[in-house]
Amino acid sequence: MTLTNTPLPTSPMDPGLAAFLAQAAAQGNPPLETLPPAVGRQIYRELAAALSLPPPDVARAENRIVEGPGGPLALRIYRPLVPAPASVLLPALLYLHGGGFVIGDLETHDAVCRTLCHEAGMLVVAVDYRLAPEHPFPAAVDDAAFALQWLAAQAVELGADPARLALAGDSAGAQLAATACMRAGASVAVRALGLIYPVAQHYTEPSPSMAENGEGKFLTHGVMKWFIDGYLGGRDELRRHPDFALLHAPGLATLPPTWIATMGHDPLRDEGHALARRLDSAGVPVTHRHDPGGIHACIHFTAVSPIGHQLVVALAHWLRART
Repeated sequence: MTLTNTPLPTSPMDPGLAAFLAQAAAQGNPPLETLPPAVGRQIYRELAAALSLPPPDVARAENRIVEGPGGPLALRIYRPLVPAPASVLLPALLYLHGGGFVIGDLETHDAVCRTLCHEAGMLVVAVDYRLAPEHPFPAAVDDAAFALQWLAAQAVELGADPARLALAGDSAGAQLAATACMRAGASVAVRALGLIYPVAQHYTEPSPSMAENGEGKFLTHGVMKWFIDGYLGGRDELRRHPDFALLHAPGLATLPPTWIATMGHDPLRDEGHALARRLDSAGVPVTHRHDPGGIHACIHFTAVSPIGHQLVVALAHWLRART
């Protein structure tokens, strides 16, 4: 879509997503931010498993442990079903999962990564980075940046082309993907960056979309505060740190061609839109996909609405064309 300062359009929420939210509200479960992080993580795993369509087949999914900056770091490597000789090196994607830097793991995003691997025909490496509040900022971004360097160094051994690398992530993972890319600079040849409803700026003053969508639409203002407080360890001065607040990061102009998705009923809609405009102004080629009827985390809700699956497939095809 064309990048302008005009507010992004909204439409009535997708009927399947609206029905899911109504059912969830009727159950009267305690707010996520009132629960211990370990309980929130298990709820997220169960929700993703229950509401996702069965993922497509891949050739293999291999778990691997490497020594990261904070100790053992778990990765999951997905290989696509592609009829190519073993000597042909594949493009590769490093994927950073969402979950507000507090929840999420390799299991919550397994279906997403399998879909990307299948649809893009790429080797996909998912990163189980350290989570807050046990490991506050900058642990997650340190792990993400390390994983990118690791992938670049090990690409050939994995059967991937180090000159055909991409990064992607959703929500907090999108923030980590962009930051890892800026940290790497010219040391890694990243061809493309995919950001699904990114965390780009979260200050004490809410954006219009945070005020508009901050209650009753899955990602609430209270949950977002819980995430950010846990990640930043309550240190408000870090809210403008360039490794956190993408809209104030000095290295935006160094990013590769970038694909950004926003949702009409997402509290993060406006900051994602602002990031797309900022990148465009910095000279970065930007593709902005906006779904007026979508909500945050819709990539997990593919069994109740087509929006999330269509979004992931669109990203996969964009990545395929640029790597």
